Formats: sequence, C-alpha cells, structure tokens
Amino acid sequence: MSDFDLRRIREPELLFANGETAKDPRGGLLKHGPRPRANTEEEVVNVGIVGDSRSISMMEELLRKMRTGISSNSNRKRWRQPFPGLGVDSQLQFDYQTHEKWKGRIRQKDIDTIAEIPNRQERVQPAIRHLKHQIAGLGAQTPPPDITFVAIPERFVELCADPNTDTDRIQTKNSDFRSQIKLAGMEAGTPTQLMSPKALRGGSDVQHRSEFAWNIAVGMLYKAREGRPWKTASFDSQQCYAGISFYRERGADPDVRASIAQVFIEGGENFVIRGDPVQDIASDEAQTHLSYADAKRLVESILEKYGNYRDSQPNRLVLHKSSNFWPEESEGFNDGAADVNVKEFVTIRKHHPLRLFPEGDNPPLRGTLALPPDRSEGYLYTTGYVPEQSVYNGPGVPTPIVVKPHEEYFSGDYRRICREILTFTKLDWNSSDFCKRLPVTIGIANAVSDILAEPNADDINLQTHYYYYM
Repeated sequence: MSDFDLRRIREPELLFANGETAKDPRGGLLKHGPRPRANTEEEVVNVGIVGDSRSISMMEELLRKMRTGISSNSNRKRWRQPFPGLGVDSQLQFDYQTHEKWKGRIRQKDIDTIAEIPNRQERVQPAIRHLKHQIAGLGAQTPPPDITFVAIPERFVELCADPNTDTDRIQTKNSDFRSQIKLAGMEAGTPTQLMSPKALRGGSDVQHRSEFAWNIAVGMLYKAREGRPWKTASFDSQQCYAGISFYRERGADPDVRASIAQVFIEGGENFVIRGDPVQDIASDEAQTHLSYADAKRLVESILEKYGNYRDSQPNRLVLHKSSNFWPEESEGFNDGAADVNVKEFVTIRKHHPLRLFPEGDNPPLRGTLALPPDRSEGYLYTTGYVPEQSVYNGPGVPTPIVVKPHEEYFSGDYRRICREILTFTKLDWNSSDFCKRLPVTIGIANAVSDILAEPNADDINLQTHYYYYM
C-alpha cells in the first residue's frame, strides 16, 4: 500500500431548522429539529390507513406508541438514540392526526371471496384491486391524507405470498404487489407507505421498534411535506447531478430497455425522469449502454427538467452510472449538454477486493479514499468507523466502492467528487441512518425501476417526486 495515496474526505454537513448544521441525521433532528415547511408554525400530518380491521388497528397502535416515544435497545446513545416521540412540542416538531374518512377498510367477505380462488397467483390481482380501490377513495377525500399507510392484511400474505420463501413479498410473473400499490398512490395523489404484517407485529426477527419508529417518522415528514427533513449544506448552486440507470419493462423485448435519471439539484431536491425506450447497444453484456442519440436525448431531458425548476441552466453537470461510459455514450452526453460549462462523468461500482487494515481495533474510517499510482480510479469507504458516532455499524470488514471518473470528462478533483458521493449516501429519506453504502444516485435505482417496469406504468401520469416511489 506504500504506493497508494491515502487521504480522508471530511464528513459532509447537513442543514436542519434555522440553518443549523449537523453531520448525523438523527442528532441534527434531535438538537435542531427538521427543516420546517414554509409558512407553517405547527405541523400536523394527515394520515390515511388502508387495510382490514385488524391491520388498521395495529397501525393505529403503532402510531400511538410513536407519539409517546420508544426506548432504544442499545447502550450506545450516539449510535441508537431512543425515539423521542411525536407532537408539536417534541424534538421532531410534528404530530399526526387521522380520521374515519381517511381509513379504507377491506371487508372480510372480500377476503373470503379471494380465498375461494384456487390458484395462488390468480389471487394477487383481486387483492391488489381491493387495496387500490381503497387508496383511490382516500385520495378523493377533501382534503386527502398527506400520507397513506397500506397495512397489508395478514390474510393477504397467507393467500398470495409464495409459501416456499421466507419473505412476505407478493408477486407474480408479470407484476409486483408493492409496485402496484405505489402506482395506485400516484394515481390518487397520496404517497404511500407499505406496512407488512411482520413489521406491524414486531418481534426479534425484525428491526427494533425504536429504529422502526425513527425511519417511519422521517418518511412521514418527507412524504407529507413534499420536501426534506434535512438538506445538504455542501452543494453549490447551479449544479445538476443525475444518476442514470436502466430497466426492462416486464414482458417487453429483452433487447430494449427504458432509461431512468434520478436528478438532484441544490440542497438535495430531487425528481425522477423516465426516459424513452432505448436500444441496448451491448445487449450481450450484463450492463446496458446507450447509443449516441439515446444518450444525447436523455441528457437534454434532464437539462430541460432542471430548467423548469430553476429557470436557468446549470454551470456544472455530474453524471453517475454503475457501468463504464462507452465512447458513443460519452459523446452523446457531452453534446446533449453542450451549453454546460463543466461536465463530469463518474462510474460507481459496488465492490472492490481492496481491504485496508489500520492499526488498532477499529476498521478504516468512513471517508477514507485510496488512490492507486495511476489514479484511474479511487476506492472510497462509504462505510467504516464513524467518529461522530464512535462506532462501526456494519457486518464484517467494511469494503470500499469504486469511483472511476471518465478520463476526459473529469476535473481531476477526486476530493470534490468523493465528498459529493459521501453526501449522497446521507440523502435517503426512507431511512434515518447516518448513511447508506451507496449514494442515492445509484442506490435507489432498483426501487424506482421495479415500479416503472410494471406493465400498466405507461398508462399512468407518473409523478416525478421520489417520495411517491419510496
């Protein structure tokens, strides 16, 4: 390792209420409170619940427990703080309310009718239809709920999930239960949160209740206010970041993919763009690559959407992708962004065999960057020992991700692009964890792709905001 250049990228700061900063999402929320919704002193989230009588009752009980606070099972207070509770006077500075008109009840006779269908896979669509009907009903209320919890009835799992697996996931060859519920929420204009029977029951085989409550609360804030409980403190204005990924529509030509761009702008505000169908010019590889025309068209769509948000064009465009940038793609991306002054294209891969073993008992620090002599790529520890929490919260030995800048479209500033990547590991508002292993520009691609791959997604006016997908 003597030939490697080792350095540490400093931990990015996050912005909370009143412009206060912190490095730890939970610590920032507890000390400063979430960034407030504009023109609102007291925040109350309108909560809808869909399910059968039992699952609705279990969801209501969970929310009541969250209101009073939930103790932690860990002595490491900087790592796993107790959940502080809800209420406008709580540290999280928001409360919730629900109402009978925001409850969509699946009747027992409807469940019994589904149970009479002999084939398991044929039960799935009737179950989805009943839930979608209730979600649509809640979305038609005045006002509609800010967020709808879909508390999946235990009987639906028993009737529809594959008994040969140990998960509650329900799917058929051509459709996924969760994705269909997310699309139903988009149609109804209410962001949804699925709650499995296992999660509602709790127990030793699921996430501890305090951790569960933290994540639910952050998701409620993000979905209900159509914004962010925290934002970045490090992104400059007039910067545009996009993670590009691909998926195959279920039942479509295997050589044809659809592209997705997850676009982030100042502060971490983000939206999803579904690109046009593209011909995979490397269909015999595991990774999709774009033609010049498809790459150019996708970047033009990104910049058009950016312009709609900012009434201007960015000075700098950063593209993240999990596959290498082929010459044809790079040329298309460059020409599609001809008016942007600075362009940086970065491949981010999940794994590398490199391991660092520092002296002492602790693993490498999160933020450690190892650069080989040729500097063609870097190895960034997005997980590792976190001094702010005095802990490494992960299994086994941490491993770095690969950061490979394009040889032509790169400023040469590894420190800058790696700090941005570290920031993106803290912007998954579906979680209150200190960070994730992958930046959200890459890490949330599968969740979005699963939804857009549904056969009926083309028939829906898709929402662009990520909170409909999470």
